[in-house]
Amino acid sequence: MAETLPSPPPGPAGAWAEFRGIVRAQENDQTISALEYEAYPAMAEREIRRLLEEIAVRHPCLATTVIHRIGIVPVGETAVYVGVAAKHRGAAFALLAEFMDRLKQDVPIWKRRSLPAAPTAIPLPVNSLRVPPAGQPMAIPVSLAEAMAEIYERSKPLPPMPVSLEEACGRILRQPVCAPEDMPSCDRSTRDGYAILQNDAQNEFRIVDVVHAADWKPRQLQSGEAARVATGAALPCGGLCVVMQENVERKGDAIKILRRETVLNLRRRGEEAKAGEPLLQTGMRLDPGKLALLASAGCAQPLVSPRLRVLHFTTGDEIIPPGKIPQPGQVRDSNSILIRSLLQKFSGTVESAHLPEDFEKAKAEISNFKFQISNADVVLVSGGASVGEKDFTRSLLAWLRFEIVFSQVNIRPGKPLIFGTNGNRVAFGLPGNPLSHFVCFHFAVATALAKLTGESAPKFLRGRLSAPFVDAACARETLWPAQLGPAGLRPLPWASAGDVTSFATANALLRIPARCDSLESGTEVDFLPAGDMLDA
Repeated sequence: MAETLPSPPPGPAGAWAEFRGIVRAQENDQTISALEYEAYPAMAEREIRRLLEEIAVRHPCLATTVIHRIGIVPVGETAVYVGVAAKHRGAAFALLAEFMDRLKQDVPIWKRRSLPAAPTAIPLPVNSLRVPPAGQPMAIPVSLAEAMAEIYERSKPLPPMPVSLEEACGRILRQPVCAPEDMPSCDRSTRDGYAILQNDAQNEFRIVDVVHAADWKPRQLQSGEAARVATGAALPCGGLCVVMQENVERKGDAIKILRRETVLNLRRRGEEAKAGEPLLQTGMRLDPGKLALLASAGCAQPLVSPRLRVLHFTTGDEIIPPGKIPQPGQVRDSNSILIRSLLQKFSGTVESAHLPEDFEKAKAEISNFKFQISNADVVLVSGGASVGEKDFTRSLLAWLRFEIVFSQVNIRPGKPLIFGTNGNRVAFGLPGNPLSHFVCFHFAVATALAKLTGESAPKFLRGRLSAPFVDAACARETLWPAQLGPAGLRPLPWASAGDVTSFATANALLRIPARCDSLESGTEVDFLPAGDMLDA
């Protein structure tokens, strides 16, 4: 975008309000030369249109212009521009203010990093999406951002279904749930004791009623009157407090208060939620606490995502089961348990099989496989994703009628990643090395699974290094295993894409820019939650 920005449109507008977000020379008290912005372009455009249409219902306008640059934006230049034409300035300013508040929250455009005032190397801007004609795969490596955007855009949510609460644990809620009535529906006692008027200062009272937890006995208590109440009992009227029985001396139908309390010992009507107030939002994963809340709200058949059906094929004649002793040239299979364990976060079933390292034999094996391929929501193939003589995963997925979207990602490790779709079904060819598996699952497979189930997609967070990063500069972006602890992110050593030793402590993946050979301790970096941090 050039710095020549749009002019107000011709027409009956009585007001034209503008916002220009200009890159300042200071970021976190450091002098910078530019900011780098990244986006999921197609998603960003769609969300911007949705926001404008939603806000315009409340603040009608005549026209809007929104421009947001991605890539490198130098100091002094405009990163985001918004122009609003309206009949009156009040509507223009109101729409502009609300849109800017929502832009950062709802639209997948984010500030990736700041460039120092005197960088040692000038980073390349983020490219826009390169989408080939229909039916043709991307022949060149796509960027990390492009890969995640393509996976998210092409993965389609599975139709939701109502299930019982007993079957809903671990699934994604696909409907908003509101309180059907005030919660609690009336004032209730939190103690076994005696209900009296809050402003009744005397110490002796006459017991006029007994209210158990299941009773409903409305009546107006008078001064000097008390009702015996159980824990959880509905109080007979408003304006009461409950004196614990431990603080009362009782003789027949009379009580004497021995000690006054400063608390009311009751749950007020609607103090947890008012009727119609949202309790749970679409996209939440249902855990025991949320299920209990659904039960309390009377939602006995919540609408949730179906359980995922995943089919995982391993390949490679050198692969042997973990319990066997490898001969020269053989390696134990760690990918099967890695994938199965990572999939435990996502509610579903996993079917596994090993394929021979021969295309025709592999097809024959699949043809005789007891599990129907067409029933799988996700097909994963471990290994055979590169360009070696025995690497046939891309051909196998095409034979299974998956349209190949891309077959390489410009990252390290995990470059030979294949992604394909067939209707609502998705497939991945994962590079065979275990660390590549670990990396590709978290940025690629997890993105597809989130979209299929209606969950929020994985996103990069910001953190600080607790130790320096040093490595030979690589022409590709790197997703580097790290451990996130109280002090920050500690880069973990790894010798190659086949190195599994970092798995024991890795719970994050650092996003190391291309051509970066070192980062000082304390540097702010992007990272992707991984392993036991997957829900972050």
